[in-house]
Order: sequence, then C-alpha cells, then structure tokens
Amino acid sequence: MVRSMTGFGRGVTTTDDFQLTVEIRSVNHRFLEIHSKFPKEWLEIELMAKKQLSQFVSRGKLDINIHVKTEEQSSFNVQINWPVIEAYKEVKEQLSSKMPLNDNWSMQEILSIEHAIVFEKNEIPLEQLKIAIQNAINEAAEQLVQMREREGKQLKIFLLQYKDELLEQIQLIRKYSPQAVEKYRNKLIERMKEITSSNDFEDRILAEVALFAERVDISEELDRLESHFQQFVDTLNEGTSIGRKLDFLMQECLREINTIGSKNQSAECSVAVVKSKTLLEKMREQVQNIE
Repeated sequence: MVRSMTGFGRGVTTTDDFQLTVEIRSVNHRFLEIHSKFPKEWLEIELMAKKQLSQFVSRGKLDINIHVKTEEQSSFNVQINWPVIEAYKEVKEQLSSKMPLNDNWSMQEILSIEHAIVFEKNEIPLEQLKIAIQNAINEAAEQLVQMREREGKQLKIFLLQYKDELLEQIQLIRKYSPQAVEKYRNKLIERMKEITSSNDFEDRILAEVALFAERVDISEELDRLESHFQQFVDTLNEGTSIGRKLDFLMQECLREINTIGSKNQSAECSVAVVKSKTLLEKMREQVQNIE
C-alpha cells in the first residue's frame, strides 16, 4: 500500500457541555515528527494524543490543533462571595451609627462591591476530556490516513508510468552501446592504414578493441538497473512505510545511470542517459513524499 505523507483530517466530539474539534495536517518528513498546541495543564493528554497518533502513521511532520467550544449556560459558574459582603455589611453598619444612611440594599450596590460576585469558568473533567480527545483523534487520524492513501494511489500510477518510460531508455542504451566498440575498431583501422601500408596490424587492433570494450562495458550496470526496477515494483506492492526503501533504490538507479554516462561513447546513448536522469529525478521527487 502506497501512502503519501501529505494529508488532512478532522474529528469532532460533541457532549452536552462542550464540542471538541481536532485537526491534523501532515507534510513529508524523513521521520515522524508531531507538533501540538495543547494548554500546559493538558501535558498528560498531549503525550497520550501523540502516542495514539503514532499508531496510525510512521513518517511525516504532523501538526495537531485542538479547539474546545463550551455551551454558554455551562461555561461559567456564578458564586456569591459571602465573606466580602459580610465585611461590607459590618462597615456599613458602623457608618450608619455615625451618619444617616439608607438601610436598604440595592442590586446595583451589591454589584458595585469588588469581588462580591465571582464568575468561575467551569473546567472540563480530565477523564471526560481524555475520552473526547481520543475519539476526535481517532476520527481525524482515519480521515488523514484515507487521504494519504488516495494520494498514494496517484503517486503509484505516476511512478509506474515513469518506470516504463525509463525502461524504454534503458533498452535504447542497451541497443546502441555495442555500436561504440565497432565504431572504435573502424577508426583504428582507418588510422593504421593512414600511417602504414602493411596489413599486419589486425592482432594489435584486436587487443586495443578488447581493452576499449572492457573499459566501456556497461552490461553489469544495465543488469543491475533492471534488477532495481523489479525491486522497485515489488516494493510498491508491499505494506506501508516503504518510502525510505524506494528512495534508496532511486539513489542506486541514479548511481548506475551516472556510471553508464561516464563510460558512454555513443551519441545515441548520451541522449538516452540524459532522459533517464530526468525521469529518475522526477521519480525521486515523488518518492520523497511516500510514507
């Protein structure tokens, strides 16, 4: 199964008191790196969330965002600060004994007393919060994986197309590479005829051609390339976490192509080598986004 490393997932948990939303975004990365923005008091939950998410993906840079929306009627708890009001009452009674004051209390007067009415924000119980986050992360992670798998299918199609085009260039290289030896032999014969009238140079030419043929021989490189291509196809059909293996195979293919290019003595092969390098770079660019 080919999976891309880019994706997005969103999960929502709704209760009577609050609605919790988890959003996960991922991009390609050499390893698994999870960034989250949790409140400091949620440290235990944050560690739990990262461990939970690591069970769904093995590579990529992931960002987790959490948003909690509480119901207005349950967001705050209003408390009367009786000690403050009692202290204010005693002071007022003392003042009343010295000067005429209205004994009646108005709501405006009470509300004007600092800290007489306390508004406390209701905290979500930790266990309830844990369950809500677990459910939301499961939903978001499943969406993320589905999106990564959809993109992975497209990547596989592109890679197989590039592989077929690359094989065509390799076949051209295999076809034209022997011609370089024959051209070299003909050039040697022409040069020998120019400097001597004797025809007794065949053995020397054969020796020179044999050395040249050994120096420019690329049959082993071509065989290894075809072997790498077969491993590449087999790997695409394996399970998840195949990105690093594919990237290694791309590096090996590029190394073989560079070796072929350095040994090449044919104009036709040079064109095929350049096209092969271009295709390999395109493949490697796609492979680096595979989990």
